Amino acid sequence: MLEIAGLRVERGGRAVLDGLDWRVERGEWIGLVGANGTGKSTLMAAIVGLVATQAGRIRVGGHDLAEQTAAARDLCAVAIAPERLPDGLTVRQLLELVHAARGLPVAAMAASLQLAERLGLTPWLDAFLGACSLGTRQKAGIVAGLAPRAPLWLLDESLNGLDPVSAYAFKEFLAEQQGRGDTAIVLATHGIELAERLLTRVCVLREGRIGEDVDRARLDAIRADPAHSVEAVLVAAMRHS
Repeated sequence: MLEIAGLRVERGGRAVLDGLDWRVERGEWIGLVGANGTGKSTLMAAIVGLVATQAGRIRVGGHDLAEQTAAARDLCAVAIAPERLPDGLTVRQLLELVHAARGLPVAAMAASLQLAERLGLTPWLDAFLGACSLGTRQKAGIVAGLAPRAPLWLLDESLNGLDPVSAYAFKEFLAEQQGRGDTAIVLATHGIELAERLLTRVCVLREGRIGEDVDRARLDAIRADPAHSVEAVLVAAMRHS
């Protein structure tokens, strides 16, 4: 679903990502973890062409991002960061705008409203985003960003700010989607406790590259060993950052 080879991204003359190689398959729910400043958000932005790259190649569903930008982006659903939401629109207007811009069918709006209900967003549909709390804006960004139901989902710290009930509901929703096997989910997160039972793979970003790549078999082995925890293994990997 996603292939990255030799990716280099510089910020302020410094390489944030340097020679990064990565591959993501359909049906995976990957946690992208790393210490602050290791480039998680930069990598997520690079996948959809929101930051300039100095070297390397990104392919989404076989489409080269540099040469087939629209086709590659159409395969991505990206949760919108709360700070990027327009204050002057209501939540409902935001959803309508996204659906119209992406040319989505009527059924897609129904699915978005169902997700809004699961996340407890329904009472706020006619509230202006500028008057909403961080958690409500986070929910709106999730529902709007995932409206296309594309085969690659990119979630950058999308659980931040959610209340426990909404966070639980969203994790349930992601697990259901991953279980269908036709979607790849990448979640950049500091919440590595998710790896204890939900994630199918965890990748540690370190020194501009994927340093530790813990696949499903290794996750299952760690989970089955009472002397170890996935969280402890990942923290040890990140301490080398």
